[in-house]
Amino acid sequence: MRELDSKPTRPRWQGATAAAAAAALAVGCGGGGGGQGSENQVSVARVVVVDAYGAPVSGASITLNASSSPAFTTNAEGVALVVAPPGAATLSISVPSFVPAVAQATLGNEIVTTVPVTLQRITAPAGGSLATRSDFRPVRSDDERRLDFEVELVVVGADAQAAIGLTAADFRLLDCQPDAATPAADCLRNAPADRAYLGSTAAAGLQLVPGQAVRPHTVGLLIDQSGSIASSDRLNARLFSTKTMISNLAPGDQVVMGAFADGNGARLPQQPMTMLGTVVDKAAAPQFFPRLDALAGQSGGQTPLHASIDAMRAQIVGDASLTPGQPRAMVVFTDGVDSYCGANGCVQRRQEVINAARADGVRLFTIGFSADIDVESLSHLATASGGAMLYADSVEQLIPLYGSLGRLMSLGLPTYRLRFSIDAGAAGVFAAGQTVLARARVNVLGQTVNIPFAVGIP
Repeated sequence: MRELDSKPTRPRWQGATAAAAAAALAVGCGGGGGGQGSENQVSVARVVVVDAYGAPVSGASITLNASSSPAFTTNAEGVALVVAPPGAATLSISVPSFVPAVAQATLGNEIVTTVPVTLQRITAPAGGSLATRSDFRPVRSDDERRLDFEVELVVVGADAQAAIGLTAADFRLLDCQPDAATPAADCLRNAPADRAYLGSTAAAGLQLVPGQAVRPHTVGLLIDQSGSIASSDRLNARLFSTKTMISNLAPGDQVVMGAFADGNGARLPQQPMTMLGTVVDKAAAPQFFPRLDALAGQSGGQTPLHASIDAMRAQIVGDASLTPGQPRAMVVFTDGVDSYCGANGCVQRRQEVINAARADGVRLFTIGFSADIDVESLSHLATASGGAMLYADSVEQLIPLYGSLGRLMSLGLPTYRLRFSIDAGAAGVFAAGQTVLARARVNVLGQTVNIPFAVGIP
């Protein structure tokens, strides 16, 4: 806990909340005469709450002197006006996904004291999956009741560093049970019927695969700005994480940024994709922060996922100003599925995107956020192009994932190669051409990381 500086000023009221505070000052001061006692005097703390990059934090709850009274709340500009008696004040500030803070201030009578508060984001371990780089292929039992397969998982700690020292006992494949309330299959796709299965209680084997040498990359970064983002990422962790990523570029890396959404309710200036510019090195990163901050008020519309991937791929392949001969990759952040192609059409459209990416030598890295993603789609886009699918259950996991991307582009992070078995409990379930949707649960120093992935049955 650290004491934050405060700055007194004469009142300069703005907005309805400020006017209410001004009225409170007037009432507290006796309305212009009569020598009111000190017990009626009031002052105002103008609390300005921002994150580590200076972006306003809205919805922060502020309580005064550990009071049980209703809290004050910051507005869209990260500002709250707290009416309090003059003198020493202790302000407690909290908001989900941020570390709580306490600020001390000395408030003067009839003076607005500005209290700046910088909140730090909470981070949590996270992970992702990529296709195994061994020669092992899924194997069905003779009666097609059991399936053995191999997967490689990448796990990072809350500090975005690779989680090293995990054992087979730290990995468990979860059972899967179809949910009748969901229209798409939950456990087994491209099959006559969705079927439940039992997962391995622990991995049958584990091998730590060393990371490869890290090389500079040209990266196309796509940020989903469709309507659902407004609720799934209300505190804009995706934008903060992007700032973290571009602020930590390795020498030679460059990032071409774009945001995508279109259709009814879309608020991006250009649709389906608004280009945000090219970050040529980490020193240039701060000049792009205002463009990223503007996205906080530009969520809405549909998700043109595949069209946007194609557009960004063409951009990073065809732009002559980008470093020639450098490996190309794309990072796609999304909390949903393509709004336009439909279940059957999306399979074909996805394969077209993969074929084009392969032809241009562009590997796709997908970041799925929230429970509403299509694991099969995002996993296939990534693994079939030589990339990886990363997953965040919560906003706290986004920062470590973005922080690890620079190394992951080169497959520079060590991965855990694991073998699992699933049992459908009946013969004739697992057949060629089907896709198993699975979820591994990983214990990382007492914290749980869920990693969904898809396995195609050859």
